[in-house]
Amino acid sequence: MYEKEDIEEIKKILGENLVTLAEYNNGDETRCLAICNTLDFETLNDLKKVDIVPMTFTKDEMKNAVDVFPVEFLNIKRHHKLLHGEDILKDIVVSKEKLRHQLEFEFRSKLIHLRQSYIRSDGDDLDALILSAVPTLAPIIGALMYLKGVDVKYDPDMVKIMIGVDIKVVADIHKIRTGKAKFEGDKSKYVERLINVLTQTGDIVDKMEVT
Repeated sequence: MYEKEDIEEIKKILGENLVTLAEYNNGDETRCLAICNTLDFETLNDLKKVDIVPMTFTKDEMKNAVDVFPVEFLNIKRHHKLLHGEDILKDIVVSKEKLRHQLEFEFRSKLIHLRQSYIRSDGDDLDALILSAVPTLAPIIGALMYLKGVDVKYDPDMVKIMIGVDIKVVADIHKIRTGKAKFEGDKSKYVERLINVLTQTGDIVDKMEVT
């Protein structure tokens, strides 16, 4: 939740050029999105005065970006709160085929990155490595469940039923991130379980057919 003063300052800076101002959840983080009719360099400099750093698009850019970032925009569509202006986010149409392609890329690339980061780690930085993985996983797991016809975010049991993958480790790490739990035992086991999740889901998405 953003401070009212910051929201009002953004509205003042963008004025009638502002089409939509919204906040949305990305994992366990809240982000701000500003959609305008036009965006020039002077406007960007004006926005530097605000504590919030909004993600900015023109209206036309957003329409074209949906096919490039379907996972992100599906998440925005499903988990946003309108702060000002017209709610054009609710009308976003996401191509399931493009969503499937991005999901496979996301699962595969995150798997490669996690393996490399673990190999480079010296043990002392395992906490940061593990905790940073979950916010990026939440939207793509949500998008995968959307393709399966289920509206779910953090429900390991439902995910296991629908795709046969045990993602309990994601929920466990989310609890640690939010201060509701602590690491237990060998921390490398969390990495091993995350690698298993990414490997299995990547294989599933690769074989998935969408219509």
